[in-house]
Amino acid sequence: MKGGADTRSGLRLGLISLALVALGFAALFVFGPTRPGPTALPPDTTEPNLLFAVFEDQPTRDAVTALRAVSPSTYAELETAIRFARADNAAVPALSQLALEALFSQFQSQALSLRSAESADYHAIIAGLADGLRALKAQNSPWCDGPAIADFLAQNDADLVPALLAEFPYQSAQYDWAMKWMTRILGAMQTGKANARPYARPTLRDETILQQEGIALGSEQWALAAQVFAFANAEGTSYGQMQDVIAGIDVCDLGIALETVSERLPEQVRARIWADLMPEIMVGNTPYVMWRVTDYFFIG
Repeated sequence: MKGGADTRSGLRLGLISLALVALGFAALFVFGPTRPGPTALPPDTTEPNLLFAVFEDQPTRDAVTALRAVSPSTYAELETAIRFARADNAAVPALSQLALEALFSQFQSQALSLRSAESADYHAIIAGLADGLRALKAQNSPWCDGPAIADFLAQNDADLVPALLAEFPYQSAQYDWAMKWMTRILGAMQTGKANARPYARPTLRDETILQQEGIALGSEQWALAAQVFAFANAEGTSYGQMQDVIAGIDVCDLGIALETVSERLPEQVRARIWADLMPEIMVGNTPYVMWRVTDYFFIG
């Protein structure tokens, strides 16, 4: 594994990516029925013996196998880090945090490969996010509250990383979800590398279709539409005004609703829009994401 500063940066960008997905592209959203699965990874010819010996649960094994296919160098660094940690008698929960760090780091380092993934893969990523948000919503989690997310993101890296990792204790429901979701993302990244499908930039027709779906969903979900409108119009204003708006946002509702919009879009429209936005979301390019979202929906 690389030094602590690089790891913390990857983790922070990973978390910010989640927040951007829920808040940044939220101009539309509620539940989607069917969910296509991620594109299958190519078979791995050699078993990752050390990591399979350490992690007996299937979600972690699937995730590290996917990591090996997408980034052999990161996988090797993880293997080395775990070997040293085991020599220091680290327990499996501590080792699982090393795996999470390695997986979250791929948000940034593999982002460009998401420009040429499959349309079904894009939706699988959003559907996986919605699954996690549904679980939080069912538990009345404080992580659905806009202020909780805003406060969390305001922490410095020294506080943010331990707090983030504490949310995913080994073999908990949220840990299993994180591993399965990262496997989906890595599968899409692998597809983008191995079978690149270059997409043109979204067209005016794509924007029109997206706007129509946004209007339709807004008419179904008035409270949600009001939250989105307030958030979009507060972007670029004072910090105090942004905080006031975020206080009224339910992050889980926004993220869950994103799945509906993604699913309702025609396949190629969805592909062009996500090929444009998802790499920028993954690297935390907030200004670009907000500019494009505002452009898509003529907000402001």
